[in-house]
Amino acid sequence: MGMIKTAPHFAALAFSGLIAVAHCPAAHSQDALPAGVEAMLRQAAGRDAAALDLAESLARDAFPDQAEPIAALASSLRRDKKEADRAVKRQAASNILAGWSGEAEAGAALSTGNSDDRTLSLRVDLLKETVKWRHEVTAGADLQRADGENSKERFEAAYEANYFISPRFYAAGEFGWERDTFAGYRHRLTETVGAGYVVLDGDGTRLSVEGGPGARHSFIVDTPGEAGEQHEFVFRAAADFTQELSSNAKFAQGVKTLVGAKNTSVEATSSLTARINALFSARVAFTLRHETAAPDDRKATDTLSRATLVYSF
Repeated sequence: MGMIKTAPHFAALAFSGLIAVAHCPAAHSQDALPAGVEAMLRQAAGRDAAALDLAESLARDAFPDQAEPIAALASSLRRDKKEADRAVKRQAASNILAGWSGEAEAGAALSTGNSDDRTLSLRVDLLKETVKWRHEVTAGADLQRADGENSKERFEAAYEANYFISPRFYAAGEFGWERDTFAGYRHRLTETVGAGYVVLDGDGTRLSVEGGPGARHSFIVDTPGEAGEQHEFVFRAAADFTQELSSNAKFAQGVKTLVGAKNTSVEATSSLTARINALFSARVAFTLRHETAAPDDRKATDTLSRATLVYSF
């Protein structure tokens, strides 16, 4: 896989190509689309939707008398890309192991001398999309050891399935597992069902919201005078927002709330990802977690800042 060029770099290459075509006598023919323009549009279509939009805009500005055939070719290329994507999704639906993509990220820090601190953060995200279904599997671990003692030890895993009734409306089901003894529980299991809606999807922006009922089972750290298990009905509300800042940078914000009769949990994560090359990216993220019914000897709000290297596959 080649290195991904930035949008300004692609724009410069496209502009240079248009200048060359404009100085070619054949380029001004009303009977055929200039060969250089067609090649540029096809190359852009092979990259992503944003690159094709940019190439079409540049071509129409440079050759206003060819605006109609330029728009027709761009529309045809978009249809071809959409059909190719659907073909990939249909193939993925026929094989449970096919069609998966994802990210693996890792970050670590070591401090010695006046203090002896070690921090390790690991995360894996897997995604599979078919024509009607979307499957997402996530797993993560955050470990911290300070002066010979563990100060953070959190593990989590989740599976979510979405069935798209329409391009924007879908049914959702999620199963999650957590272990965080420093937050007061040995294990916590959550099962929810509900519905979701894609509010925005275009021009590098995507916003989806979900909500629905479920149940949560908490197995708390043994404390004198406190029950070891807690079971309750919950309502889950979640929102995910992503914004492509450029061809190489993306901002993401996710918020999830579980409202229960005994405890309400809120988790919010903000991240900024910058692509280094076709396979690796750098990411900084900030996560805030809040429990309304945290144990007396533990704080209700916990935060975590991470800087990680991300591998895409």
